[in-house]
Amino acid sequence: MKLSLTSGTMGASLMFACSLLIAPMAHGAPQTCSVEKLQGRYVFTGQGTNYHYGAFDFDGSGKFSGKQTSLRHAIVQRETLNGTYTIDKDCTGTITLQGQPGGTAHWDVFLTDDGKKGRMIRTDSGIQGVRTFEQ
Repeated sequence: MKLSLTSGTMGASLMFACSLLIAPMAHGAPQTCSVEKLQGRYVFTGQGTNYHYGAFDFDGSGKFSGKQTSLRHAIVQRETLNGTYTIDKDCTGTITLQGQPGGTAHWDVFLTDDGKKGRMIRTDSGIQGVRTFEQ
């Protein structure tokens, strides 16, 4: 019986030690995003009722510019874009995009922890659209 208790204790100790090593990797480090996470050139693709391909240039302080080619009702259009963005600590935020026909567009944005990739969804009532972007 002593052997079983010792083996059981050793097994439990080993499992506990392994869980301490694995737990930080499973939960990850706390996110520390800010507008600085988006800096440089990102290419994007998007769709809603139309198709869009282009590039954003983020300045790391809350402003961006860019260009896109859009296919709207079988008509190709090229647009110059600009706008502002916010990024919260949890790597979510907003983008206000200007330069498209129809005026200003509002988006919720979601970034990877490293800020290299993101997803956007349009939040203007009655208008649908999603975009993905990466550096």
